[in-house]
Amino acid sequence: MHGVDVIRFLLSRLFSLRLLVVALAALVLLASAELPVLSMLDRTLFDGVQQATGQELATPAFGSQVTDSGYIRPIWFSHIIQGAVVLCVGFLVFVVPALSVAMSVVLVVLLSGGLLLTQAALMLDQQLWLPLGQVVVFLAAGFVIMLFWMQPYREIRELRCNVQDARFQLGKLLLAQGKPDEALDALADCPPDQDTLALQYDIAIQQERKRQYDQARKTYQQILGKKKRFRDVKERLDAMDRLTSESPTALSVGFDSNRTLIMPDQAVSKPTLGRYEIDREIGRGAMGVVYLGKDPKIARTVAIKTLSYSQFEQTELSELKARFYREAEAAGRLNHPAIVTVYDVGEEADLAFIAMDFARGKPLSAYGKASGLLPIPVVLNVLAQVADALDYAHRHKIIHRDIKPGNIIYDAKTGSLKITDFGIAKITDDSRTRTGSVMGSPLYMSPEQLKGQKVTGASDIYSLGVTLFKLVCGETPYTGDTLANLTYQILNKRPRSVREFNPDVPAGVVRVINKAIQKEPAKRFTSAGTMAEALRKAVPRETSKEVTG
Repeated sequence: MHGVDVIRFLLSRLFSLRLLVVALAALVLLASAELPVLSMLDRTLFDGVQQATGQELATPAFGSQVTDSGYIRPIWFSHIIQGAVVLCVGFLVFVVPALSVAMSVVLVVLLSGGLLLTQAALMLDQQLWLPLGQVVVFLAAGFVIMLFWMQPYREIRELRCNVQDARFQLGKLLLAQGKPDEALDALADCPPDQDTLALQYDIAIQQERKRQYDQARKTYQQILGKKKRFRDVKERLDAMDRLTSESPTALSVGFDSNRTLIMPDQAVSKPTLGRYEIDREIGRGAMGVVYLGKDPKIARTVAIKTLSYSQFEQTELSELKARFYREAEAAGRLNHPAIVTVYDVGEEADLAFIAMDFARGKPLSAYGKASGLLPIPVVLNVLAQVADALDYAHRHKIIHRDIKPGNIIYDAKTGSLKITDFGIAKITDDSRTRTGSVMGSPLYMSPEQLKGQKVTGASDIYSLGVTLFKLVCGETPYTGDTLANLTYQILNKRPRSVREFNPDVPAGVVRVINKAIQKEPAKRFTSAGTMAEALRKAVPRETSKEVTG
């Protein structure tokens, strides 16, 4: 097919009317003496000048009559004729197609008249014979040929412009849909004008934001190939080169789930997820890294939790995606002041993400060491709010499944808190028993969760009891040097006493802990709301004890 295309291309050029004009010009230059028709206009002009000056008209032997009449043929006249014919070829082939028919006619008439007036002036004033009439005849004949060519050419050019405009508009639409690579393909046949370069620049910016740095480089280089100095393209390329030299992995595609994302300098666009600009890493969730981001449309600060596909096998990816979107569904159904609000969920080529309310403060794990514990009344008040929020979630048939200090953000200045990471929350269904694999943090997991049995709200109560244990003494009820050992301890051994680590823990708090971490779910609090009441009842007694002490 390639050879056929080449032959078709050559034939289309061979029979072009523009090529016919060029052939006619060659004929005029090489055989003008053998073509009497070319001298007709010259003879008419010569006879007119003869009549105007009162001389005899030319005889049929026109060439000799010119000489006999005293006109001089300069030795350079042939070069002038040749140059004029070449200029007319350029005018017909390149200028006329770019003009309207009316404008072309006006210019041809003006050029023809100018040539004839020049010829007449040279005869009358300088007695020079310069046969420009044959140039005028060629110009008129070539223009007639071009008239047949111009109409289909204009239709083709208009069609080409329409196609290019459609491709440009398609490129803009694809870019708006977050598809920079497809947008770039749509612009492949568009002329490198200001609008096209501007759209290519916007595409390169979006490729930067999507961490497609290699593609962004190529796009910037294409722009520079068409226009050396276009906006800050060169500066952006230099900035990416600097970042690469400082940290070879900084511009790698994708968000690595095992390391902190290196943010580029101001000359390189910040990465984005969906419409959110990434600022920095703020933590690690159950499934991936959590970033601080911003919604530029409404200037809202958000926490963006990611699920990086690269860390999972392809066979398990579909299940993990489904679990990740269940998180969004679960959290999206909850509307409680102590539970983070989910704003958006999305997916890109290398990861999925959830944008949620950014909870200000510190995780309670920051207060989980014996040397930095919060006052017990504060702990009781905070966990009572957590229990209320869990009770609300349980009534909506949503189990958190990963309650621990690291998933509770507490703002000591305002006293507010947020439960985060419903990442392994599971929507329960009374009509169907569901069992799941072991997920969450083993130190805080209930026995039934470790066994892979059906998980209910009682599991969150158990985890909240272990969290209370941790926050009042800095330790957990069970410990083990391996997961198997820890699991054995939780399933078979009695928990360690909280007073073993903090003898000052009040008896009421000890009773709440002991009831919450019972191995049998039925022996725990009947609901998270009941546990919240028990925690609040312990607060006044503890407070009065501290006051009287």
